[in-house]
Amino acid sequence: MSERTSRLIVPIVVITGVATTATAAYLAYRPDPPPASPAGLTWSVPVTGRLGLVRIDYQLNRLPRLASNQLAIWIEDARGRYVRTLFATSFTANGGFERRPMSLPLWRQASGWESATDSEVKAASRPAQESGRQSVYWDTTDRSGKPVPPGSYTYRVEGNVVWEKRVLFTGSIEVGDTPHASLARVEFLPADTGQEPALVADVRAGYSPGQGLPAGAVTTFTRGS
Repeated sequence: MSERTSRLIVPIVVITGVATTATAAYLAYRPDPPPASPAGLTWSVPVTGRLGLVRIDYQLNRLPRLASNQLAIWIEDARGRYVRTLFATSFTANGGFERRPMSLPLWRQASGWESATDSEVKAASRPAQESGRQSVYWDTTDRSGKPVPPGSYTYRVEGNVVWEKRVLFTGSIEVGDTPHASLARVEFLPADTGQEPALVADVRAGYSPGQGLPAGAVTTFTRGS
């Protein structure tokens, strides 16, 4: 992973809802959204074989401190097997854990990120987000872009609050023929992390069957991590 520490992050990402390797995670920066599609966008026609769309919403509070603001969001199946990473802050995703081993250890272990392909890193790696309500979308495909089967899936959000102190949100979402929504539970690692300022809060997910990623979306990133 050491050769990835110098990778440049392209500041503008165009999401078309067509390329499977680049569109499984679409990030939107806006207030708490209604069930309808984002303003100014129309939902794309679902690609044959995909079940639908999962939207994970959360409140992010960017913290003004060192060794903080690292975040990863990923999917596992009902048996705890890794499916896909939707988002990971660029410092850790591009090999920063070699210099800071306490960065997002649960995500790295679950995903085997040290062996991630270049395409996986490019698809998931993003600069640290600004404070506010954030959304990440999963198009119900796995790490190779193949549609997943119907069933129960786990979404996890891990964040470094400060150095080794972390927060972990875990929720379950059912994907298939019917809509589903859930609220994630929180765990502080270690327990006294709960006394620190909140990095992430109010993590929840909703599934919409038969829906694709928004077509023609452009997301601009202006900060590094």
